[in-house]
Amino acid sequence: MTDHTSPVARPFLKWAGGKRQLLPELIKHIPKKYGTYHEPFVGAGALFFEQHPKRSVLCDSNERLVRSYRGVRDSVEQVIALL
Repeated sequence: MTDHTSPVARPFLKWAGGKRQLLPELIKHIPKKYGTYHEPFVGAGALFFEQHPKRSVLCDSNERLVRSYRGVRDSVEQVIALL
């Protein structure tokens, strides 16, 4: 039997101060319905990737981190080659 579901995106890095271990507690406080998901300090994005929001605004003050996300989004093969 072939599974035709789309792959689930997960964080591609570990981040100091990450929320991965806190997910069970954090999820308890997220409303069942909301409009646009906003993450002001995305880091590795554990909470974002756990939620799979339809609409989101992700931010971080770390310019290299933001460039990494944009590189993976726009040119993943190029990022892999650089690594």
